[in-house]
Amino acid sequence: MRKNKSGAIGIFLGLLLTAAFTVGLIAVRDPAAFIRKDSYDYTLEFAVNLCKSIWLPAGVIGIPLFLVSLIRSLYLESKEKDR
Repeated sequence: MRKNKSGAIGIFLGLLLTAAFTVGLIAVRDPAAFIRKDSYDYTLEFAVNLCKSIWLPAGVIGIPLFLVSLIRSLYLESKEKDR
């Protein structure tokens, strides 16, 4: 069986955690950034509160995970191309 070395899962998780970091950081600095004046959305409020509660660990884990997975994937791809 061939081992999957693409790193797509690491890249996806890194991007997801980086997005949570970004939304959480924006919500912490400006609490009214995601609030609409004409309606209220419980799902958006839940997602913003979740990102607000995990923004620092998500950034600490997500950004390096994304960068390492991306670099590793590009390195393996260029190594495979040289063969």
